[in-house]
Amino acid sequence: MELPAVPLDDAIDLATVSDRLNNPEVAAYFRGNAHRLASVRAIISLLDLPAPDWSRRSLSGRASVHKAAIDRWKADNPDEAASR
Repeated sequence: MELPAVPLDDAIDLATVSDRLNNPEVAAYFRGNAHRLASVRAIISLLDLPAPDWSRRSLSGRASVHKAAIDRWKADNPDEAASR
């Protein structure tokens, strides 16, 4: 599927989009609602834009439990953790 080219007068450069996405008020608006956050993630992905930190998914479920356990073990065993 070929998309028509956007005239240069109507184009928004990537820096402008990134600046708007990195605005704290924008981040708060999208993070305040799971549906909005999912929508903005989809749009960012579809447009192949760099994702701001606030929109990235965090570890959840088994992966987060495993990471937390490893971090606690490293904190309790600094000598062994450094040698690995």
